[in-house]
Amino acid sequence: MRGKKSDPEFLSNFISKCVVLNKTSQEDIVQTAQQQINDIDAKIIEVEKLKVIRSKLLDVVHVFKTDTASHKEEAKILSFFNIQHPKICKHICSLLKKETLKINNLNDSEFSKSDMVFCIKQLQEYKVIAKTGDYLIRGNKFDDYMKFVLCEV
Repeated sequence: MRGKKSDPEFLSNFISKCVVLNKTSQEDIVQTAQQQINDIDAKIIEVEKLKVIRSKLLDVVHVFKTDTASHKEEAKILSFFNIQHPKICKHICSLLKKETLKINNLNDSEFSKSDMVFCIKQLQEYKVIAKTGDYLIRGNKFDDYMKFVLCEV
């Protein structure tokens, strides 16, 4: 019993089960108990092997889940590369990075008014900027556009 207290209820139930199986001698009861111990040990060894495989399978899941998330992120920003006139867009975003812009103040730039309007519409379409009244503000995807396309932080 290895210094443990015995469980009289378990012992009594085990002996009763052995008697039902027509194992009434002390040798038969010990042999049945030893067989069950061997079965349990085999199952424990099998579980230990499965734990190693489980760990490796978790690595596989982790690699592919991370990779999928990475692909989703890349797909999100891929549409930004369809935006035309990156110099003009960068100019607009650089100004917006500092402060909210009044649309009329953009006329003072080196770019043509029609190109500026075109870029503002594109940036609005991709939610990089938003328009409220006469002002341009940063859109939901402004930071993503600045970070991934214009390589600014």
